[in-house]
Amino acid sequence: MRQILLNSQGAIVARMPRPAVAAGEVLVRTHYSLISNGTELASLRPGPATDEAPAPSLPQVAATYLGKAIRNPRKAAQRLAGIARRTLAQAIPQQPTSTPAESGLPLQSELDDQGWNVGYSLAGEVIALGAGITDLAAGDLVACAGAGKANHADYVSVPRNLVCRVPQGCDLKLAATTTVGTIALQGVRRAAPLLGETVCVIGLGLIGQITAQLLHANGVKVLGLDLDPQRVAKALALGMHAGASTTGEYQLLVRDLSGGRGADRVLITAAAKSDAVINLAMEVVRAKGRVVIVGDVGLNVKRDIFYRKEIDLLMSTSYGPGRYDRGYEEEGRDYPFAHVRWTLNRNMQAYLDLIAAGRIDIAALIERIIPVAEAPAAYRELAGSDAATMPMGVLLQYPDDTRPLPEAPDATRIHVRGHRKPAGSAIRYALVGAGAFGTAMLVPQMAKRKDLFFLGGIVSRNTTTAGNFARQNQIEVLTTELDDVLKDPAFDLVVIATRHHEHADQVLRCLQAGKHVFVEKPLALNWDELDRITACYEALPEKPLLMVGFNRRFSPAVQALRTALAARRSPLIMNYRLNGGYIPLDSWIQGTQGGGRNIGEACHMYDVFRSLSGAPAVSVNAEAIDPRDLPYLRNDNFCATIRYADGSIGNLVYTALGPKTGLPKERLEVFCDGEAYVLDDYRSLMRASDTQLLWQDNNVDKGHFEELSQFGKALTEGHDSPVSFPELIETSALALHIEDLLLGRTAEDAS
Repeated sequence: MRQILLNSQGAIVARMPRPAVAAGEVLVRTHYSLISNGTELASLRPGPATDEAPAPSLPQVAATYLGKAIRNPRKAAQRLAGIARRTLAQAIPQQPTSTPAESGLPLQSELDDQGWNVGYSLAGEVIALGAGITDLAAGDLVACAGAGKANHADYVSVPRNLVCRVPQGCDLKLAATTTVGTIALQGVRRAAPLLGETVCVIGLGLIGQITAQLLHANGVKVLGLDLDPQRVAKALALGMHAGASTTGEYQLLVRDLSGGRGADRVLITAAAKSDAVINLAMEVVRAKGRVVIVGDVGLNVKRDIFYRKEIDLLMSTSYGPGRYDRGYEEEGRDYPFAHVRWTLNRNMQAYLDLIAAGRIDIAALIERIIPVAEAPAAYRELAGSDAATMPMGVLLQYPDDTRPLPEAPDATRIHVRGHRKPAGSAIRYALVGAGAFGTAMLVPQMAKRKDLFFLGGIVSRNTTTAGNFARQNQIEVLTTELDDVLKDPAFDLVVIATRHHEHADQVLRCLQAGKHVFVEKPLALNWDELDRITACYEALPEKPLLMVGFNRRFSPAVQALRTALAARRSPLIMNYRLNGGYIPLDSWIQGTQGGGRNIGEACHMYDVFRSLSGAPAVSVNAEAIDPRDLPYLRNDNFCATIRYADGSIGNLVYTALGPKTGLPKERLEVFCDGEAYVLDDYRSLMRASDTQLLWQDNNVDKGHFEELSQFGKALTEGHDSPVSFPELIETSALALHIEDLLLGRTAEDAS
């Protein structure tokens, strides 16, 4: 599919895999999307992109690659060459010519097609529905909202609460403005105008124009201000009562048309860093009036007039209630109708209904429609436009993609042109998840062992992040569906680095497909998931290797400690203190996606105990704090004591109550045979009796490289996994059992 990306050199049309439809989401074929003349074009305009941050020039962009050049000169040089080619192509006048796609030629390389996604308002047709959605059907026409979701792309997968059915009588082109229309509508709801009142609108761009029409439909007298007389004239033609294009004229206008009392309400829909806008609003509003901020303006309010008039100053947050609430947007939990009458989704529906009923005229605001293939040139033209020539509403249109490309326009898997070729007999693996841990930790560590690993594919729902990573690293396969990798015999190994709640299902699918698996911890978030993995693995006639990312046992410090304990006679007393630092309760780590910090992180400590004792756990006790009404959780503030079959005891103190600075995160003390050993934050290991350092490094080394190296050797040499399957299951089960103890759950509750 085609997707618009922006980078420091402009807009590009990148080839991407079609997104996979996730549970609770709607897969939509885009017909029209709306360009944001402000946000999207700011970084492309010559000179400062904003009042505070200048747009990067070629030398500035080049400078950012100096650090990368030190680590990987070849990659940095290739990237800089691509930037230079783009810059020269734009700087030197070219004779009209066709692109490779237009001429029917295959694409030679796509490695430079990198940037950030844009777009947040579109309309199109439902293609497929994720699990749990029953109130829409394939073929329905819908409007979609949300930055990072409703992108400028042929296909998008959008959470249900950010999708709204387009009513009969509403043109699909007009429905593509739903996001900005809903922003305007929420501003009006915050202002709460009453019939017959006088309301000011400062800023008559697209949102301001819609705001003025919504207010007019509410039966109020609308007075508008914009420095562009043409915008004022357009608003007047669409029903606004009166307007002005200078502040002096506007102040007189408001005075005269409000009987000298001032406006009842003021909505600020302008975008300006200056504080003059908000202070003008304070000037023109009446005593005890209301000012609502919709646009991005300076907030240095003059206190005297604010205080003297006792003005209500309100902020309007985007589309309305539910916006920025993960539970509402991502998890699909709606607010009760009786308690929250106008959620963001109900605001979207109300806006579309107004268009369908002819109560507002949005068609008059759409001044240009651009085919998506012409987007790069159009963005350059728009970025060079001044206020007088800038069109009000600009839509991208998505006709069928008829280019002769290797994959179909709706393919969920593409092969990136210019990718690296595998060399030697290294294991060809795919990374699942394009998050920071997978791309910045696992892949770089595996890249150090080119003799063992070759990264051939990446699987991610985030096509932009994964696409940039694939092109930066010359990865061949870019896909949004795990099945595209599982069906490919060229892939031997799958490395899973997604959020915790996806691990178990993905591991099961990989094992059933006969793929070797490396999965970041935890293996499972509940007993049912762990039972299903156990049953699946034990039933496989040919068992692939399974490895969970319990890396600390492979760290140099723990290896040195194990060597020191090799000839021990007594059991071990192991005291592990983890000062984890506070994580907010609304973080994904603490919720259903993360499973909490006992399951998600303390499992590392249980694995260290298991590796040092060399024996299975035989009993466990755990106690959590009682947080009462304080914002702390039981499962990240607790003590757990585990006894092992050899008589050893492991005691973990895990807390989020300590400081993030001044105290190292992790410390392990081990007592045995009249001696003690102190492991300090994976920087050193000291023998206590004579303070001799058994291992030291200024850098924290928690064993990721050695863990992956041993796993790679096991795969290539036909050995067993570095950590046996029973141990993986035992450690995972121990974490689940401790979770039950901390939360006071019985076996029946946990099942």
